[in-house]
Amino acid sequence: MLFSTGRLTRQHLILVAIVCSGVGLYGWGIFVATFSHDGALGPHYNAPGTDWMVFYAAVRTYFDGNLPLIFDGNAFTAHLNARFADWLTGPLPYHPWLYPPHFLLLLLPLGLLSFGVSYFTFIAITLAALCIVIWAFAGSGNAARLQLGSLLLCPAAAITATVGQNAFLTAALLLAGFRLLERSPVLGGSLLGVLTIKPQFWLMTPVALIAGGEWRALLSAGITALALLVATAAVFGLDTWQKWFLTAVIPPRDVYQSWLEWGRMAGQSVYTCARVLGASDGLANAAQAIAALLAGSCVFWVFRCPFPSDVRLIVLLSATLVAAPHVSPYDTVLVAIAATLLFCRAIEHALPFPYVILALAMWVLPPFSEPRSSRVMLLTPILIGVFAVVVIVGARMAARPVANTRQAAAQHR
Repeated sequence: MLFSTGRLTRQHLILVAIVCSGVGLYGWGIFVATFSHDGALGPHYNAPGTDWMVFYAAVRTYFDGNLPLIFDGNAFTAHLNARFADWLTGPLPYHPWLYPPHFLLLLLPLGLLSFGVSYFTFIAITLAALCIVIWAFAGSGNAARLQLGSLLLCPAAAITATVGQNAFLTAALLLAGFRLLERSPVLGGSLLGVLTIKPQFWLMTPVALIAGGEWRALLSAGITALALLVATAAVFGLDTWQKWFLTAVIPPRDVYQSWLEWGRMAGQSVYTCARVLGASDGLANAAQAIAALLAGSCVFWVFRCPFPSDVRLIVLLSATLVAAPHVSPYDTVLVAIAATLLFCRAIEHALPFPYVILALAMWVLPPFSEPRSSRVMLLTPILIGVFAVVVIVGARMAARPVANTRQAAAQHR
């Protein structure tokens, strides 16, 4: 039985350390090797920093006085291939700018640096920020070292660093925002307001804040997001928001088809899995909406009830991925952090060894789980959902003996 047998031993922990080290080093090797001269793993990954190219080139269009270029996906892709021809080993497929304009605003200082320096600086700063957040809230020194080691080794971190993505930043904002709610709800809410730079991963945030009655944090998040919107309009012009909405939120059909082929179908969302199984676009979107509703219901219930903070975070991180309409392998940094939190919980509370197996599966599998490559990988969103449910059930079962003991003590008195 998952909840009652196979207690952790020193040998178990050594085995987990060996497996994680092996898989982690393998993951870093695989993702670094994708930048070989033959582009073996496809045109998306034929040089380091292919996603950072999108961010950097978008910032440079502003300094060059040609910002409207980023709202034409085909022209912008051609611009990337021309600008980085000496860096790439082959032309990139469709690479549009899809982020809200206030993310571009935050990136402006890096546009003053060279491409290589800005790439290294962005990854270093965002990784450092995430490490600081983890260290600050990990509790004991051993837990902090374990969580940092897990982050640096996990395959999702390797993808994030090698393609130049913002998953470290997303995770840092989400973790810090919720960890700070008790100490400083205004500051925590402000960080969660900045998280709107990646709106698909913000969906569960208001649900959790409302369920937990964190009204100051929710107000702070709203004010921060509004301030960023106003600042962006002041710098780039109000029409920038309109252009982004018409190209990223409700794009023309040809633009959507290009993004579907080269972007969304390369992801791991419920939508993508449904499409791989043969569902129509409408049915796949309906499946994604149902998944988001279930994830939101789970988050609402967990934040409404007196669950431990680490359990809440595990569920929130997992639900955030399930609810998101687009998920890429690098985004699974979130579930790797959730898996590590469960592992720490297993050590602290002497949970059965199957919990560790579950955490290990969540740490290892998602970065390699592209639904188009294998039908087995279609189970990834379900696995993440099961992971969250098992954590909830286990936490409730662990709380029962404590509650019974307290009740018996009260009756005895």
